[in-house]
Amino acid sequence: MKTWSIRSRTAWIMPLVLLVVVLLEEIATYKVRQKVHDLYLRVAIILVLNAFAFVFAAGWLAPWIKGLFSRAHRGSKRAGGAIGLWFFYAVAYGAIFYAYLVVERRGIAGLLPVSWR
Repeated sequence: MKTWSIRSRTAWIMPLVLLVVVLLEEIATYKVRQKVHDLYLRVAIILVLNAFAFVFAAGWLAPWIKGLFSRAHRGSKRAGGAIGLWFFYAVAYGAIFYAYLVVERRGIAGLLPVSWR
């Protein structure tokens, strides 16, 4: 049986994956609210997205994001050793922090290009 360790790569990468998936869910919900004006239909679409589509998206997207972060993790560890590894975590978590800061200041539309707002 595997034991959990704070030193495990998964313990540091999975929160990044989950935070990115949550941001993508928020963007999709924002666009539904923007495009669908009927309250009942909008709520139904958001429920369907949360109940089904986001589960499938997280099942497909989360492994892809995890692979992306894992490759960057390995590359930074190989290139910079322990310092490169901590630099990777600082940049990755810093980017997520900045994305959530933008959302809190300007709303989820702040993450979208002007033409998509």
